[in-house]
Amino acid sequence: MITTNSGKIYRFVLDHGLGYGFAEVYDFTDDSMFDGRYVFAYDRIDAEAQKEYSITEIRSNLIALGPITLYKFPNVRGVGAWKYLFRTDDFLITERPSYKYLQAATRGNNWTESPWWYKAPCDMKKLPDYVDYEKLRHLETRILNGHPGVATKFTMKYLLDCGKKVSDFYDLSQLAAKNMFVQLINTYYPLGKTIEFLEQLPR
Repeated sequence: MITTNSGKIYRFVLDHGLGYGFAEVYDFTDDSMFDGRYVFAYDRIDAEAQKEYSITEIRSNLIALGPITLYKFPNVRGVGAWKYLFRTDDFLITERPSYKYLQAATRGNNWTESPWWYKAPCDMKKLPDYVDYEKLRHLETRILNGHPGVATKFTMKYLLDCGKKVSDFYDLSQLAAKNMFVQLINTYYPLGKTIEFLEQLPR
């Protein structure tokens, strides 16, 4: 892990003007340039931007999302920029996290219906230890995300947790929005909720 680039905390803007969220980024590109960037989003939303922030207050919140794999670090200028706040040496992780992987071409919308899931990384010299999806539900995938996508996924989770329909805010017939939604509900919600939320997809 590149410690000087890890533990960096940012503020980002939610979609639809719903406020501000907070995220913490980690750099394992010394181990993998392809998928060595990770981000956690905190379970905190501020309606308005503040002039000053407390690192203790932000980190006292639970983790809402993550570790999500990034394809690049957040930019701090330009469209979709995140505001860098501060850095901590009190790391959430010090090793690359495990993830779930499906050895199949497609997943479908309800990931429990797909066999051949396994926890990775694993010994590639032998067959993976395939398990029931529910044992891996809580793990993230290795799907690469842009930091604007993290803001969208966090916004979707906020809407669901508030009892609102994501389909009232996003066009879930669009592939990018649909994929983000399906990833979210298959990872951060139990099966019953996932089935309920899948009803929001256009038929």
